[in-house]
Amino acid sequence: MKKIILAVIIVAAAGGGAYYLLKKQNSSSVIFNKELATGKWKIDSLVAANDTSANFALLLFAIDSNARKLVYDFQADGKVFVTNPADSSAKKDTSAFAWGKEKEILWKEKSTDSTTESMTVVKLNKEDFVLQSKDSILVYFRKIK
Repeated sequence: MKKIILAVIIVAAAGGGAYYLLKKQNSSSVIFNKELATGKWKIDSLVAANDTSANFALLLFAIDSNARKLVYDFQADGKVFVTNPADSSAKKDTSAFAWGKEKEILWKEKSTDSTTESMTVVKLNKEDFVLQSKDSILVYFRKIK
């Protein structure tokens, strides 16, 4: 009887370990189509963690009435043209991005900058593009149709 109970415990432990390892592999390998990032996007919203400096940045974004009107046109060659359709006389700003490791995107505020900001892609599909910065600010982009 002791041998049967010991065998059941060993089988249960092995099954639990296999389940844990398989679940861990599946959750870490999120695959998305990087080509979905190309096109025109608008910032839908920003969400921050409980950080006072991040909340200050969000307040500045909320005060700036033009910030939500900006259109980010992601190009396949890594350029991002930032325009304000409400102001036809405004000059286009050119930012840049590059794909880093697995779910990482490297952002340059100006295409000539040598420094990049690393952001994690949380979600990317035909309608939504969500990035998370190092200070846990989530940037929600919505595809322009």
